[in-house]
Amino acid sequence: MKSAMIVRPVDSNGRVVLPKNLLSDIFKAKDNEKLSVEIFCTDDSIVLKRFRPSCVFCDNRDDLVDFNGAKICPSCLAKLKNL
Repeated sequence: MKSAMIVRPVDSNGRVVLPKNLLSDIFKAKDNEKLSVEIFCTDDSIVLKRFRPSCVFCDNRDDLVDFNGAKICPSCLAKLKNL
């Protein structure tokens, strides 16, 4: 893990503001693109990772369908229909 050499204060609500250009550089986000991040914690670190939804059964990330809040790929959806 490399340092971005950026120091930001934590406000009274525990928030930290990250520079927009840092997020777009690291997560390859386009202007006005909605970006979601997953938060992972270790003993002394907080890691942000770009959230990319995947199929709840096989982790495929292509052509997902939303079913009651769960993401399902066409392959797994076909298998469910055959049950």
